[in-house]
Amino acid sequence: MRLFLDTSAWFALNSRRDQFHRRSLSLARRFRIEPVALYLTDYILDETVTLLRLKVSHSQAVAFLDLVKKSPQVVLGHVSPEMLESAEKLFRRHRDKRWSFTDCVSFVYMDKLGLEEAFSFDDNFQQYGKRMAP
Repeated sequence: MRLFLDTSAWFALNSRRDQFHRRSLSLARRFRIEPVALYLTDYILDETVTLLRLKVSHSQAVAFLDLVKKSPQVVLGHVSPEMLESAEKLFRRHRDKRWSFTDCVSFVYMDKLGLEEAFSFDDNFQQYGKRMAP
């Protein structure tokens, strides 16, 4: 299984106070049973570390960085200038959506890698046409 993890999922997994914490943990338990590759971009890394630092703690943000760096399940992708340009075009074209620029970068990254499912609590992925987990 290949799964893109959005900031909302990473944050829920790492913050007991998040409203989706329990739901995210139940899905994460599946990761121990079935093989899964967890994808994220450097934009999601930045967004998640910042959110954890501001809303939880510095140590939790560092623990997340360590997880991304050390886990063989986690695939960190770097956004190329071409992907950035495609994300900008997507962002400009969809003014009717409440998609963040980071969402658009994520969509372009997922399309480039053929990723069809996102672990997210943000329905923007579904609006774009991706399957959602949980």
